[in-house]
Amino acid sequence: MENTEKEIVIIKEQQKTMSEKIDDLTVLVKEEFGELKKDLKENYVLKIEFVNVKTVVYGLVSLILLSAGGALLSLIIE
Repeated sequence: MENTEKEIVIIKEQQKTMSEKIDDLTVLVKEEFGELKKDLKENYVLKIEFVNVKTVVYGLVSLILLSAGGALLSLIIE
């Protein structure tokens, strides 16, 4: 019986330390997630803001390709 009681006490102590570790990890995860959200807001562009840049870049690329295609076509026609 004594052996079983000792094992129960050991298991309860292990459970307590594991619970404390889980609580510490929970706090750490919440802090890190808050920092990550802050970092994302400060350093990255929203999709709505990116649409304007995308439109301008696509327009310039299409203008370059159109002029290159026109030049090639004029060489073929001559």
